[in-house]
Amino acid sequence: MNKRLIIITGAGLVIGTVEALLYYNLGKNENKEFSFQLPKGKELTKTLGIILATSLLTAALSNGIEKMIPESSPKLAIA
Repeated sequence: MNKRLIIITGAGLVIGTVEALLYYNLGKNENKEFSFQLPKGKELTKTLGIILATSLLTAALSNGIEKMIPESSPKLAIA
């Protein structure tokens, strides 16, 4: 597997998990004082499955876009 795909997927997993847990906790604590909780059982499995799927799709999309851009194109300057 391509090193870049592994990096993108791994980063997507970490960021996606943090984001999902934040949204989960915001929903659980909507009308009360905030406390951090982890989803349990099937809910946790579904959440992690969705995060994995979207991370893999992000890596595949990034790889596809990268292949579409010719090597001779000017490099983008990132400040």
